[in-house]
Order: sequence, then structure tokens, then C-alpha cells
Amino acid sequence: MAELDDSAAVAVVGMAIRVPGAERDLDRFWRHVHDGVDAVSVFTPEQLVGWGVPKDLVERPGFVPARAVLTDADRFDHRLFSYSPSDSALMDPQQRILLECAWAALEHAGHPPVAADGNRVGVYVGTGLNVYLLDNVWPNERAVEAAGGLGVIIGSDKDFAATRIAYKLNLQGPALTVQTACSTSLVAVHQATQALLTYDADVALAGAATVAPPTRRGHLHEPGGIFSADGRCRTFDAAADGTVPGDGAGVVVLKRLTDALRDGDTVHAVIRGSAVNNDGARKAGFTAPGPTGQAAVIAAALEVADVDPDTVGLIETHGTGTALGDPIEVAALRQVFDSARPDRAPCALGAVKSVVGHLDTAAGVVGMIKTVLALTHRTIPPIAHLRTPNPAIRLDGSVFELPTTARPWAPVDGVRRAGVSAFGIGGTNAHVVLEEAPPIAARPRRHVPQLVLVSAKTAAVAQESLDRVTAFAAGTAPGDLADLAYTLRTGRAELPWRAAVLTGVNDGVARLRKVDATARARGVALHLTGAGAVTGNRPNYDADPVYRRTVDEGVALLRGHDLDDSVRERGDRLLACVGLTRSLRSRGVTPRALAGDGVGAVAAAVVAGVMSLADALALLRDTDDPGIRLHPAALPLLIDGRPDDSAFWRAAALRPPTSTPPPDAPDQVLWIEVGTTVTPHLDADQPPLPANRHARLLATVGALWQLGLTDSWDPVHDTGRRRLPAPTYPFAATRHYLDAPGADPTTERRH
Repeated sequence: MAELDDSAAVAVVGMAIRVPGAERDLDRFWRHVHDGVDAVSVFTPEQLVGWGVPKDLVERPGFVPARAVLTDADRFDHRLFSYSPSDSALMDPQQRILLECAWAALEHAGHPPVAADGNRVGVYVGTGLNVYLLDNVWPNERAVEAAGGLGVIIGSDKDFAATRIAYKLNLQGPALTVQTACSTSLVAVHQATQALLTYDADVALAGAATVAPPTRRGHLHEPGGIFSADGRCRTFDAAADGTVPGDGAGVVVLKRLTDALRDGDTVHAVIRGSAVNNDGARKAGFTAPGPTGQAAVIAAALEVADVDPDTVGLIETHGTGTALGDPIEVAALRQVFDSARPDRAPCALGAVKSVVGHLDTAAGVVGMIKTVLALTHRTIPPIAHLRTPNPAIRLDGSVFELPTTARPWAPVDGVRRAGVSAFGIGGTNAHVVLEEAPPIAARPRRHVPQLVLVSAKTAAVAQESLDRVTAFAAGTAPGDLADLAYTLRTGRAELPWRAAVLTGVNDGVARLRKVDATARARGVALHLTGAGAVTGNRPNYDADPVYRRTVDEGVALLRGHDLDDSVRERGDRLLACVGLTRSLRSRGVTPRALAGDGVGAVAAAVVAGVMSLADALALLRDTDDPGIRLHPAALPLLIDGRPDDSAFWRAAALRPPTSTPPPDAPDQVLWIEVGTTVTPHLDADQPPLPANRHARLLATVGALWQLGLTDSWDPVHDTGRRRLPAPTYPFAATRHYLDAPGADPTTERRH
């Protein structure tokens, strides 16, 4: 098999969904796809009338009371995104759901959902028709008057779907709203892919949301039309008579493949190529499918991907389940995929609409996410409701098969590949060629305690997040815990309510604390003593590159010198003290001041930049070395004496240490004693300290982080780390909704 050009490939590194039946749960969504579970709901006349659906419509012949709906689509985490309740209620629920999906998708990718300045993260999203504006907002004269004309427009207009995400998440790449009807989200994927390949963006979000209020639950069936007579979408089945509308959303996070592999991202699948076109006038009518355009866009995507059609094992079709559309779509596929190769493996067709209904603008990206999951699980999923293939679909002599049960996905020519199609009313067609992710090389891993950080906007959400994360960590392979800790530390927003967990030490046992503005104002000081047992720092040496580098440097400087036991012990204490202090600072601990006693005073001088480690060790050897160079301190140094006199430092090294706080420390400053181990003196509520010295250091860093007293870690701690999918933010479900006139709001809560 010829090698493909990875420089033109794009990685899917993160995903988020809101789909009927599975909501935000990707694993549950896959189980539903795998088992062919139908997520369409059927409603009673009482429910529909209670939601504000006109009674005469409910009673009309041909009315089908079915739709695939979301739970809690009327709810939104306004606190997380800093919206007022009134603004939240006014906003199009589709855009609220997209905002939450964008946050969750970035977290799933292991990227912080609120990006740092200077980022080049693009956003390409769309929404369906804002029926909420028509049915719920406009009739509410009081809310419209209070919001004003501009307020209504800002909360309702499709134009702001992408820019709202960019503003709230500080994403500074292109932010474009895409609108091509049913193909919107797959066109958005294509545009995001192009932006990455032309370097308009370094990371890109793509997706869409379609959500209608309860007033639109149900549809009228017309023979030969696009809507099903019984509320079931039977794609490719002889009984297929139309599709079923559904509510849903999906967002994917994309990066150039080479960047994703370099950065340690989890690659869920690879986009090898994509294409977009339009039918033009080459079809029976504006809403009719166009086989010529469909075949052309698929062929173009394969050509861009440089992929042989014979190596594609699955096509996720547009698959609306209409008597007209299904045969036309298969005919178009046959133009591209029919093969003369005698050993051509069968190519399965898929149709996610048979599970979750037709999600309109979100249909393409949800079909793509389903296909990415199929590649990940190496499984061909079934088409739900398929009993007897539609005789109008000519499969004889074709490469295609219609799976009715899930089966293992065998690679073709050593690789698994798939295609995803989406065709919009009006003729804009999109196709994406996917390939399974490249294998990840095994790496040697140390099993050491890891600091797992969790934060949220409120205490209740923080507790739920903590419960999820500790349960997830308990099921994570020990060798992956370092990657999990890295992902949660670097790939999440730092919010006010916080918890810190040490794996293998206090798994699941952690206290929630809110960032303390008073503690942040007080700051933290380090009192370096060098006191404590000399032995016992092997865990720090093995697990901490900053500590190990300091010790190795010191040992090399002492090598070859004839040292008595007392000098050697003082040297060990100095190296431990300097190494631990440097390690704290490399983990974001920025002290307001340094103090020290005995060997610790010399260590403080090294850390503050007054002298080098080599000169400090020379002092301990009691050599009158005229080459010792002293410099102004780069950090406030609370030392009682002459820091510009080498004799002062030589004398200080001989004084016995003390662990009392320095008398001239800033008022009320929190302080940490650094001897041969780390001992925090924060407040009466500080956590118990583990015996393992490396765990003790991490526990101290975690306690400071909870108080808001740490910054970013030195990248040296993250060398070789990978981003892993981990539990995402558990959005707080608060109802913000303007009910339709005459609707009973309790009806929705009873659904």
C-alpha cells in the first residue's frame, strides 16, 4: 500500500454531542448505534397540547406525534458562561447547546476550553431555523420589550453562532457561521479542514445544532413526501416512507495530523480528504436529490484524499429513508465505487438517521462522529429497522452491503477507511474521507503518585466533577495516570471551586475549596532550613526531573573532592533544599520572599540567584575560594546579615537550622518550610501530608493551587505526555426558557 502524505491530513482530536437517547455520552451513543436502538419519542395528544401545539393540528389526519428530542434542551449553564438568566432565556437554545458542545469538545481534546491569548483556534458552525424565536420569544411581548431590538437580535440571529463561541471561549482564529441546510455541519468540517491546511488556523472546531421547541414536536405525513408515516426512519428498507425530524448537535475538534502527533493529542481518526459542490440545476427540483452532484462530490473527495475507492469499507450515507432519496443515493455511490477488482471486500452502508432521526444541520457531523467511533471500535454497525432491503435499490453486482447486525471491521489492504456524506436541500453536497488513527508506540512509564486537579464554577458542579474524575482515575491503567493528570491540569479551565487528588495516596478523598482572595493577597513565602532526615528523597529523584537535575549537578560538582562526613551531609542537605525549592517553583509556586537558616540560608541564596550552586558547594567545603561571585538577589531574600559578603554565607552554612517562620516575613504571609522534605504551614484546614516525599511535595502544590497561589508548570514536567479523553465538565442544568403562549411549563418537565 502506497504511503499517503500526512502533511495534507487532518486529525480528529476531540468530539462532543447532544443526541436523542444518549445526550452528551459518546459511549452510550456508540452502544445505541451498535445495537440499533431507536431514540425517537412518541407523544400523547395531552402532552402536545400542553406544549402549545395547536389542537386542530394534533387532530388532523396524517399528523404523526413523533420526534427525536433532547432531554433538558430548555436548560443551560448560565453561570459557567457568565450570562444573566434573562439573557439566557432570550438566547436561541441551539446556540446555547453549541456553546456547551464547543466547551466539551475542547475538553475532550485535552485543550483548555478558554484559550490563552494569541491562539489561532477557528470556529465553523451552523444552526437550524430559530423556531424558538418564532414560537416562544416574539409572542412574549414583555421579554422582547425588556431586551430591546438589539438584544433580541444578538440572542437570536444565526450570524452570531460562531462568534458567540469565539467570544466566550477566547478563540482568536476565524469564526464563521455556515448555512447549507442538511449538509451544514459536514460543510463546516470541510471548511475547518481547509482552514487548517491553508494555515488560517492551528486548531478548528466544526459542527452544528438543530433544536426545535416542543411546539414543533410532530409532523404531517404526505404520501411520497419526506416525513415518515409512523415515526420510524427505515433507511434502505422496503417499508421506508420518510424520515423523522430530530434535535441534536455535534462538534469536532480538528488539528493538522502532524501537529497532533507532535503535541501528544489523542487522534480518534484522520481526515484524508473532503469536498463540497452543488447540484446546480441538474435535478428534478430545488428539494430533489441530484445523483450527478452526489457522485461528483464523492469522487472529488477521494481524489483529494488520494484514496483508492476499493479500500473504503464503510459509507455513512445521507440516508433519509425516503422512497425517492435512498435509491438515488445508492445509484450515485455505485458510479464511484463499483469495482472490477475480483477480491474487492464488501463496503457497508450506514445510516445514523435510523437511530436518532434527521438532525438537519447537525446530521452530517453526528454521522461523522458515529463513523469515527466505528473506526475506533473497529466495528461495522447495523442499520436500524432494516428488515427487507428496498427492491428499488439495486445492489446486485455492487460492492455494497446493508448490515443488519454489528460485525468486526476487517481492514482492506491493511487499513480501515470510511466515507461520510451529507446532502443539503438546495443541492450543496459534502463528503469526507476518514481513516483510522495511526498506531501509538508504547512508552516506558513510571508508576508514581500523580496530582489530579479538578475545578468548577460552583461547589455542586465541582463535587460532581470530582466524583466523575476519581471514578475515571480508578479505572485508568497505572501507566496512563500521568497522562490523565497532565490532561486535567493543562486541558481545563481553572475555575474557583477546586479539589486536588493524589493518585495512589488519597484516591477519591479530597476536600473542595474555593479560591481564597485573601490567601492570594497574602501570598506564600518559602523558609529554607535544610532540616530533616537526609535519606528518603529517592521518590523525588526518580519522579521529578527538576529535582534530579539539581542533585545530578551537585554530585558532579562534588565528585573528586575528599569530603568528611559533616561536609558531605551538609552538601546533601543543600542539594535537597535547592532541588525541592526549584521543584516547587517549576510547578508554579512563586514565593513573595525567601528566608533561610543554616545550610538553608545558602540554599536560599542559590535559589535567589545570589550565588551559583557550584559556589555554594565550595562554601560548604570551607574553601577560601576567591572565585566565588555574589550577585544581587532576584527574589526578596529575608536574611539577617551581609548577603554581599562571602564570609557571612560561610558562617551561615555552619549554623544549625530552625523550622520556625522567619520573624521579618511579610505580614500574615503563608509559608512553606523546605528542608529535606516540604512542610506547608497554610492554615488549620490544610490536608494531611503523605509519607512519600514526592507525594508530599505534590500535595503541597495541590493545596496552594486550591488557594489560587500557583501558576503554570514548567514544560519539563510534561515531556512525553499525551492528552487523553477524560470526563468533561458536568454542566449545571438550570431552566432558562420562555414558554409558548398557553403552554403548561410543567408538561416539559414531566416528559
